[in-house]
Amino acid sequence: MSDIDPPVPPVAGPASIQELLDVVRPRVRRVFAQYRIPHQDADDLLQEALIVTFKRWDEILYKEGWLLATLRHKCSIYWREKRGSRMQAVDPPFLEALSPAIPPEQEREEMLWDLHTLFECLEERHSALLSLRYLSGVSTTECARRLGYNASSVRKLSCRALAKMLRRLDEGRPPGLRLASGGE
Repeated sequence: MSDIDPPVPPVAGPASIQELLDVVRPRVRRVFAQYRIPHQDADDLLQEALIVTFKRWDEILYKEGWLLATLRHKCSIYWREKRGSRMQAVDPPFLEALSPAIPPEQEREEMLWDLHTLFECLEERHSALLSLRYLSGVSTTECARRLGYNASSVRKLSCRALAKMLRRLDEGRPPGLRLASGGE
């Protein structure tokens, strides 16, 4: 008995790619069903596996097994890439770019309180106009209709009211703030 194993005789297999496909077609379908590969992508995966098999045709002893193993490998890579693209689709910076951040409710309440405090320095008609226009989001023409003004008058009044509020802010103190010395 010798320590050297006798050479393994080559397994008689398909002589061409077409013969190989004819033999393994049912098993290829099972692989696609097992991996749940969509029909539109199955042909591409099979072609990739066939190209790899064709390139190594002379080196492969058991061509059917080689093709099926290569196809399974291609199917697993397919789903790994699909999962990766889904993860990228829900990437936090991507989601942040899609929708602006919503400020906390407390911040909004504080901003509204500050605006109401600023409105106190205005005449009632200016205050009503700015409340409708900027707090309620009413259009210029609708503000004019509700308050009984021309649309051009609404624009002028809102510019004057905003200018007055800005002057008040430039003074460095909100209108509702009383100084401890009793002067305003």
